Amino acid sequence: MRTNELDEIRRLIDESASTVFFGGAGVSTASGIPDFRGNNGLYTVEAKYGAPPEEILSRSFLYTKPETFYKYYKENMLYPCAEPNAAHLALAELETQGKLTAVITQNIDGLHQAAG
Repeated sequence: MRTNELDEIRRLIDESASTVFFGGAGVSTASGIPDFRGNNGLYTVEAKYGAPPEEILSRSFLYTKPETFYKYYKENMLYPCAEPNAAHLALAELETQGKLTAVITQNIDGLHQAAG
């Protein structure tokens, strides 16, 4: 991102009475958690498990193939060593300053909360 773009984002946040952040898997990739569609993303492992991730992570798959479900989950969904990155910390700081009203994300990694 160019300096003038960052300056514009800063200006908009400073002038805003209510800022909401919309984010997704890309926010946590700097913490070592793969996204869904990237080169090492979760959607690239379909052949290894015989089904796409959205099927593997369904309740019906859990009930019918629990061993595969838990194997996939343990190998692809748990990142206990992941730490909040600069984006998570910046969002936490904006919240502390009262400039960030909400974070809307699909992430379930807990890194937004861990950042504060």
